[in-house]
Amino acid sequence: MAANRLSLFSNNFPDFFIVDRDGLADIAKIETDEDRADATFEWDGPSLNFGTTGRLLRAAPPLGFCLRIATFDDFRIHSKFFTGIIDPAVAAEVREDSTFALERAEIDPNQVSFRSVKFPDRFIRHRDFQLFAEPVNTPDELQSACFRIHSPLAPVQ
Repeated sequence: MAANRLSLFSNNFPDFFIVDRDGLADIAKIETDEDRADATFEWDGPSLNFGTTGRLLRAAPPLGFCLRIATFDDFRIHSKFFTGIIDPAVAAEVREDSTFALERAEIDPNQVSFRSVKFPDRFIRHRDFQLFAEPVNTPDELQSACFRIHSPLAPVQ
C-alpha cells in the first residue's frame, strides 16, 4: 500500500535516516538518489496507528527484502530476501524475526518505536550508527529507539 510508504529518521540525529545497505540496516545521511531508495520502506501492517504490527519492507528496488533481527549476529538488524523462501519453517522464522509492533516512543510520545513481537523486551535502536534489537532503559537508549516518520524519500513507483 502506497499509504504506508515511509522513511524514518533518528529522533536524536535528525539528519540520519534508517537505510538498508548491502544486507545491513544502519542510520546514515542521505546524499544521493541511491541513498533515498535505501531509506524508503513500506510498513506492511494494516495502518501506521500505534499498536499495529507489521514489517518494514524495502519499497525501492531491489524489492522483496525485510528488516530482520539476526540473532546469529548479536541481534543486529539485517535485511533479508524473503519473497523466495520456499521452506515453510524458514519463512515462518523470518516472519517472526521481522515483525514489530508500532509503539509510541517513550522518550517522545509523538514519535514511534518498533518493539519486536518475538522478543518483546527488544526495540529497534541505533548504536554506533548501526541498528540492533535491544532492551532500552536509559534516556540515551530510549532516545536511540525513537524515530520520526517522514514521507518516502524515493519516488513512488
